[in-house]
Amino acid sequence: MNKYAIITGVSSGIGECIANNFIEEGIHVFGIDENEPNNKKIEFFKCDIRVEERIVEIIDVISKKTNHIDYLINSAGIFCYTERNMIKNLSKEEWQNVIDVNLTGTFLISKYSIPLLEKSTNGNIVNLSSEQVILPQIKSAPYAITKAGIEMFSKILALELMDCKIRVNTIALASVKTNFLKRYKKDDELIEKMMETTDKNMPFGIIKTHDVYKLVKYLIEEDNKITGQTILMDSGVVLDVNRKK
Repeated sequence: MNKYAIITGVSSGIGECIANNFIEEGIHVFGIDENEPNNKKIEFFKCDIRVEERIVEIIDVISKKTNHIDYLINSAGIFCYTERNMIKNLSKEEWQNVIDVNLTGTFLISKYSIPLLEKSTNGNIVNLSSEQVILPQIKSAPYAITKAGIEMFSKILALELMDCKIRVNTIALASVKTNFLKRYKKDDELIEKMMETTDKNMPFGIIKTHDVYKLVKYLIEEDNKITGQTILMDSGVVLDVNRKK
């Protein structure tokens, strides 16, 4: 049986890496993003994942092309929408937009993909969280809170889909080397210096997108028995902070 995947945030960073590797493995990728991906082998759908009607349209189109989906990778997300602020200075618009993209977007894509995942012999959902659920930072309340929500969402979804033999897991990530910061900073030299500093400060170095792909690949293997879990990939950051207290 041919393998099919839906990947959000497919045009850059982690989503792009996973999509490219899936395609090399012969998996057909339906990609969802606001920007068109470089890999033309991705069957692309332009979408703001906050818009439920558009997601319904996309899943309807996909369901006419295949009767099942094997893997759903919810990679789309933002750190902030336009600004970072302490809670006392945080606008409702900023709060709501981060929640709508990170948490509600993950919910909507998952909800409407379930009927296709139920028809797979190895249905898997992988969501992305953050080490900030364990080590929260100031000026990141909407982001950290949505990631905590995604972890609980994944556990409940794993319970609800257990009888359907669909597994749901979350990967919580510390800093990953991507173009993520370009959304917020236009200085490429500054970004590169920030990445170099981060790499030096993480006990096992900055996480690469391919590292994340390898963990995703492990989680979706047919004989894997893991479900409802959050796997922390943080290069030792959490332990390092705790030992220095």
